[in-house]
Amino acid sequence: MKQAGDHFDYVIIGAGSAGCALANRLSEDSDKQVLLLEAGGKGRRLDVSLPLAVSKLWPNPDITWGFVSEPEPELNGRRLPVARGKMLGGTSSLNGMMAIRGHASDYDGWRDMGLPGWGYEDVLPYFRRLENHWRGDSDLHGGRGPVSVQPHPSPSPLFSVAQVAASSMGFPLTDDFNGERTDGFGMPDFTITAKGRRASTEQAYLRPAMGRPNLTIITEAEVQKILIEQGEAKAVVYRRAGQNHIAYAGAEVLLCGGAINSPQLLMLSGIGPADHLQAMGIEVIADRPEVGANLQDHPGAGMEFELDRRWAFEEQVRFDRVAGSFLRWMASGQGIMGAPPLAISANVATQPGNSEVDLHFLLVPLAMETHIWFPGVKPRHGARLGAMWSLNYPHSRGRLSLASADPSAHPSIQFNLLSDQRDRDAMVHGYRVLRDLMGQPALSKVTGAMTRPAHDPQSDGDILAYVRDATMTAYHPSGTCRMGGDEASVVDGELKVRGVEKLRVVDASIFPRLPGGNTNLPTIMVAEKAADLIRKRPCTG
Repeated sequence: MKQAGDHFDYVIIGAGSAGCALANRLSEDSDKQVLLLEAGGKGRRLDVSLPLAVSKLWPNPDITWGFVSEPEPELNGRRLPVARGKMLGGTSSLNGMMAIRGHASDYDGWRDMGLPGWGYEDVLPYFRRLENHWRGDSDLHGGRGPVSVQPHPSPSPLFSVAQVAASSMGFPLTDDFNGERTDGFGMPDFTITAKGRRASTEQAYLRPAMGRPNLTIITEAEVQKILIEQGEAKAVVYRRAGQNHIAYAGAEVLLCGGAINSPQLLMLSGIGPADHLQAMGIEVIADRPEVGANLQDHPGAGMEFELDRRWAFEEQVRFDRVAGSFLRWMASGQGIMGAPPLAISANVATQPGNSEVDLHFLLVPLAMETHIWFPGVKPRHGARLGAMWSLNYPHSRGRLSLASADPSAHPSIQFNLLSDQRDRDAMVHGYRVLRDLMGQPALSKVTGAMTRPAHDPQSDGDILAYVRDATMTAYHPSGTCRMGGDEASVVDGELKVRGVEKLRVVDASIFPRLPGGNTNLPTIMVAEKAADLIRKRPCTG
């Protein structure tokens, strides 16, 4: 092993949504030396900055980890892709960019789990601090933060049609999913810049800090383990260009690998379920049975309908129109290239007598197979409207474990989606609610036959059979290093790993329960709060 002998105050593992934010905030103290290690490359690519290209990023092996779940028992043994970014910015550099925090009750629920300081009123200042919101400063939004939050630059004309359909079913409308009313049907804001580029944490947090002499960033550095001596995290071993190096942390090691890599690295370092580590031939430093447990994600599925071509996004992806749109985007950041196509989004409560915002809906004016087409050659699949639903608060829990003691081996990921009967019932219910929405006159006038599934199921059993064939995740893995006020939790309310000093986990793996929304902004919020905890400063957001 090469003894690099590099000494820092803080060593941050992972330059994703949390790691980039943490690197910026900690390096604001010029007397602190900060090292940021990232397994991937710099990610400075046109397709990363181009919001419309999002669906092309997820399967790209050059910028993702390529994780795949184990066969899912309740999904007919299907293995699910787990899209995680492997570049500066991490998954914030390839996500769908929806700027949705969740609901106040999500964080009040964390507080009520024995986590004072994590209620909604506690975390709201950090959500405000991270935002540079197009609405400006207010009690609910921030106008001076690093992350640009903008409205959709080219909303679909189907938006108003979908609003009418939603209202006809008695659903509320909202003009701000992070505002006074976080439930309802509306158009979300997006983490994009005013120039129509993706606002990843690499763009928002890391680039402004790169010139600081006390911040060192090393890419293509795959961390092998955290070195722990006498109960303290002392250093990090990472591999780069075929050689191992050691980076010493005088103050703390901060693990920001995300819900997949963070528990994996804890276990590789001897922190995890003792019996599992022993079976892998790893010395047990701290027996923490919950490392890798509590794995959660939002399960969802979709259907498709024929759509009047006048309303279809497919009309915009004819080659000559795409070329013109791209030139417009390059020059001004305007037009269809500046955000994913979306007709409407919704977070709604649909269970009678229950106020929980249980379901999430998306209507997208294009088919899953949409590709650029050429004049005179119509798309083979025709114009389509995609309708998707997912569960905001799934009850099923999975687990992540080591498949090998080799740090380069992918871990074993078992989501156990729909293993809880309540989730199966809720997915069937969600299908029925969404199907009723699509049947409302406003939408049925512009749509035709259902094309996916091939035959509209009617019975609960037939709907569940389709759900088993179609369910995926929302790419929101969380919870595998659970934060809690109880001794069984992996980290405490200050994100410190129980049983090991000078080691914290700062990413979505600490979520005790998934928020009822997207996970990027909540992850950045956690990093902002962690920076204050580490620096022992009150929130000034």
